[in-house]
Amino acid sequence: MSGQEAAIAVFLAGYPPEIAAICQQLRALVARVAPDAREVLVARQNHIAYAVSDRLSARIAYICPLRAWVRLGFYYGGALDDLPDAAGLLEGEGKRLRHVKVRTLAQAEAPALAWLLAAGWAAGAAALARR
Repeated sequence: MSGQEAAIAVFLAGYPPEIAAICQQLRALVARVAPDAREVLVARQNHIAYAVSDRLSARIAYICPLRAWVRLGFYYGGALDDLPDAAGLLEGEGKRLRHVKVRTLAQAEAPALAWLLAAGWAAGAAALARR
């Protein structure tokens, strides 16, 4: 187990087993959807971030465990507002940030969530490329 994996395991051990399992499922989803994503534990801010490079400003998505659900968030989620979200998963009304509250493993495995993550990753990568 790498140092990063060990640190994430310790971080997730502080949450209920169901929440930790959802986080692990979402990590696997990010690995499938964005295989080149750089995973960074930001424990003091209570999340695992995913970026296109090591720069702080290159973060696109994050997983934030909470006591009752896990937030799968998008730093450039405002770009998703015009996309069809038939499942009504996306929440947030700010200029940029959006998120999905994932409450079960079944929800973490839903095709609609994978599609939304792929769209969120593409939107974030496009926004970063324009900088």
